[in-house]
Amino acid sequence: MKKNLSLTIIIITTILAFSAFVSASAVFPGNNNLNEGSSTEPYYVYTDSLQVRGQTELRHDFGNVFSADLTKGQLKAIQALGIKTEPVGIFTIIEATQCRNDNQCSDGYYCDKTDAVRGMGVCVPIENGGEEPEPETRSCYPTTQTPWGINKVNGGSGGNGIKVAVLDTGVMQEHLDLKNRIVACETKVTRFNPDRKDCEDGHGHGTHVAGTVLADAGSDGWGIYGVAPEAQLIAVKVCDRRGSCYGDDIAAGINYAVTAGANIISMSLGGSSLSSLEKNAIDNAVSQGVLVVAAAGNSGPNLNTINYPAAYHKVVSVAAIDVNDRVPDFSSRGINADEFVAGQDRYMELAAPGVSVYSTLNNGCYGTASGTSMAAPHVSGLAAKLWQQDAVTTRNYLQNLAQGHDITQGHHASEGYDPASGFGLPVATS
Repeated sequence: MKKNLSLTIIIITTILAFSAFVSASAVFPGNNNLNEGSSTEPYYVYTDSLQVRGQTELRHDFGNVFSADLTKGQLKAIQALGIKTEPVGIFTIIEATQCRNDNQCSDGYYCDKTDAVRGMGVCVPIENGGEEPEPETRSCYPTTQTPWGINKVNGGSGGNGIKVAVLDTGVMQEHLDLKNRIVACETKVTRFNPDRKDCEDGHGHGTHVAGTVLADAGSDGWGIYGVAPEAQLIAVKVCDRRGSCYGDDIAAGINYAVTAGANIISMSLGGSSLSSLEKNAIDNAVSQGVLVVAAAGNSGPNLNTINYPAAYHKVVSVAAIDVNDRVPDFSSRGINADEFVAGQDRYMELAAPGVSVYSTLNNGCYGTASGTSMAAPHVSGLAAKLWQQDAVTTRNYLQNLAQGHDITQGHHASEGYDPASGFGLPVATS
């Protein structure tokens, strides 16, 4: 009886071992039917299995979770092993004003109709061949040193010792008004190989955003000023030159910014939802005392059109206003006032200048752009200028300042909290 029991145990053990080998081998089966097609999609894979990890080309390692580009066959095989997977979301920078032709765009921009909807394109910076110029002397001058948005929030000074991480398309490192503010630039978190080589901003969006936060007018003092020109810039390239950004790159970029000592993370990008990994990265940043700010999106004027990550309640969401304190129709809206509950997702928090905002360009000069992408860096700059002892106190302080400047023009805008402009426009008192 003992002999038969021992034999049974050996047989069962052998079968289990063989099954495990077959299952693990099937994850990456070579040329059999499971390896369907050559196209891949990015997924999060929740496993610490060294065998599964060893058979994939990791995009990012998050401990017991990693992201990788998987074929349909690989995805099916991994899921057949009972391993949890989750799609990696695709985000985009929040583009500037819509247009029908180039004449509707400002100098230095053209109407890109590559993905036009109903004939409407978006104004984007004119490319300069993918190479950043390296000016040693000033070749152009701004038409104004303190744009209307900077004046509107009473910016243009302060921010000493505060680090702001701008997660975007990179930054023109040699721009005379930014070069003295840059303390770090991380490019390795983006999956787009052409954009990994350096911090060069092949799109222009990141350079424009960074200038609003902390441009310092350059060593000669003849350039443009951002809201907090004494702050320090950590540029994190999470988006490519087309303006596309993958969620795992954003999560890795947030983690990098926290490690690099950022006080504030500014994101002018958005998507339809957050994965658990992106949410975890934001949660970790907030728990480490980092203030996270994001653009609300350009999907208005209907209610409940706010994008993530701005829609996540741990993130300061920012809507756009114009020079006349009006919320433009393109600016996304949050939930209605009668649905507002503190700590709930999808509410609007603040509003800031986001129409015809004048800032730095990736050709070393200056130009205007519109969108909530331009509004968020005003708030990030204000947070740097007015930094209190911690992120929570700073956030509350900005809300209190905003409640003294209601925005009551535009769809769904009213006194007090409203879905168009949140608590209002924060303005520095000094």
